[in-house]
Order: sequence, then structure tokens, then C-alpha cells
Amino acid sequence: MHSSLLEPANPAWRTTLARCHHDCHHTPGWYAAAQCIDHGSAAAVRVTDGTHILLVPLVRRAISRGTWDATTAYGYGGPVLSAGAPAQFADEALATATALLRERGCISWFIRLHPLLNAGWDSPLGRVVNHGTTVSIDLSKSADRLWQETQKRHKEGISRARRAGVTARLDRDFATLPRFIELYNWTMRRLGAAPYYFFHATHYQMLVRALGGDLLLFVAEQADTVIGGALVTVARGTGIMQYHLAGWDRAYHHYQPTKTVIHSAREWGRVNGLRYLHLGGGLGGSASDSLHEFKRGFSPDTHVYRTQRLVVDPDRYVELCGGDESTLEDLDSYFPAYRGPGARLGRRAAPVQAGRS
Repeated sequence: MHSSLLEPANPAWRTTLARCHHDCHHTPGWYAAAQCIDHGSAAAVRVTDGTHILLVPLVRRAISRGTWDATTAYGYGGPVLSAGAPAQFADEALATATALLRERGCISWFIRLHPLLNAGWDSPLGRVVNHGTTVSIDLSKSADRLWQETQKRHKEGISRARRAGVTARLDRDFATLPRFIELYNWTMRRLGAAPYYFFHATHYQMLVRALGGDLLLFVAEQADTVIGGALVTVARGTGIMQYHLAGWDRAYHHYQPTKTVIHSAREWGRVNGLRYLHLGGGLGGSASDSLHEFKRGFSPDTHVYRTQRLVVDPDRYVELCGGDESTLEDLDSYFPAYRGPGARLGRRAAPVQAGRS
């Protein structure tokens, strides 16, 4: 097998994705924008046997003396395969990819598996860990069916807001992006979010430039005032919309603008022939917290969210863990262990999340 490590500017990244079922979270544009929030440099490991292809995007985070570890960028990435690739190829290709990363100085590899595209991923390498469920809306259903599946409390909230003059629209030109960023930051502060979830304005600007028409901004308004909004990504080849970030004005919270925004986004997706609006899950993968329950109010459809953890260089991994060899077996806890709370490198990576607000 032939393996290589691709930079975002390498056209092979995009041409490979063209042969694979993928999401916006696998694209070089997404990864280029994610570098500043994930504290590293973007790349994708590509493996082929001449017929089938495996591609796994990642962010390289420096450790010391040329060593680094790899993680999936913010969002749902995970491995993608060319159509028809058998399970045996997937296993062998991932092993080949791991060997290449070790040659290049990688110590560990944390992979967020895509809840929809990696639902059947069954790898024997490392450890695959379940984190709960995420929620999606099946956009192939009729508008009437989607409304029927919406819980009563959500329907009442949407109808109440509509009677009060709240409307929702797609801001095609991102003219309201500064206002959305303001609302998002206010919302994160109210929720007590970790610093990781506060992004510099340049990150949003990079997303707009890199994703173009695959990034959408839906906003809710009352009397020409933007009172809520959400950024949504689109992968047109697979028909997947991802509910990315959302925020609302506390002064208008009684109108529950996020409900109106999601209702508008799913109708836009349905009319435009997309397949899913993936809402994500609860905090930390919880299937019972208020965030997960809020999302379940729009759809009964759920998916298992999992991560895969691989120790690429065992000797160096143990060294970073203070010589504790038990960390090679305990892959279910915080991974990599040397970046956990109070550990040698601290917790600079994103915490495991199954969804965002």
C-alpha cells in the first residue's frame, strides 16, 4: 500500500474526497480554518492499494523534539473510504496510516467518528469508545411529517414566536455575521462554556472564505433586530447539513428563537433536496441532558457517537505519562492521558463533545 500525508493546499485532498462519501468536516477548507482553535497544523493521511482509498483528516499538535499527536478537528470528521472499499482494506489501510504517522513523529491519535458516515466502522485497532447519541432530522420526509414529529412544546414555541412577528431567513451575504458572533459569545458565557468554545473573529472569516456556499447563516429576527442565529454547514454530495454553532439574545429568550431557526433550516434543506440535518447531541455525549432533549424535540432519529483512540508510539506515550504503563490499556478515560487535567501537557485539546449548543 502507498501512504502519504497531505497538506490542505494539496489538490489530492479534494480529489480523494470526490471519490468518498464525506461531510464538510472532512474538507481542507474546514481543517485550514480549524488550525487556530485546535492548536496545530492540518493534514490528511491518505492510503491506497491502487483501487481503494482511505483518507483521514487530522490536526497535528506539537509536543517536543519533533514529536506530535493527532486529533480530529472540531466537529465530526473520522475516516472516509472510496465507494466499495471492503472492511479488510479499511483495517489494513488504517494500520498503514498509523505506521506512517509513527515514522513522522506521531505519538497518539484521537479520532472522532462521524455518527452517520462511520456508523458501520468496526476497527480492531486501538479502542473505540461510545459517548452517547446524537440527533438528526430526516429531510426526505414531507413537511407535514416533520411537523408531526416535532414535539408539542417546540411547535407551540415556534407558533408563538410567529404570532409575535418573529421570522427566520437565510443570510446569504453574511451581513449579520458580526451580530451572530456577538449572540454566540453571549450564549456561551451564559452557559459557562470552556474557553475552547470562544472563537476569534478571524476564525469565522476563514470559514466563510474557505467554505463559500457550503456555510450557511440562518437568523431569526423581530422588527429588524436579529435575536438568534445558527451557522450550518452543507455537504451537497452526501446531503448532510451540520448544525454547527448557535446563539440567541437573552432579552428575547421568551420567543425561543433557536427553535424558529432550526425549523427554518430544516425546511430549507428539505426544499433543496438535502438528506439530513444533523443537530449533534448533548454535552459530553449525554443522551439525557437538556441540550440533547431540546434536539430530540425536533426528531426521534438518533445515532451513536464514538471516538477511536490509538497509541501510535507506545514507548513515547508511556514516557509522557510519567512511566505509567497502565495507560496503554486504559484508553477509555481521557485520551491521550498526558493531556488530561493536571497531566504533563495539560488539557489543550478539545474535550470530547457529542454536540454543541
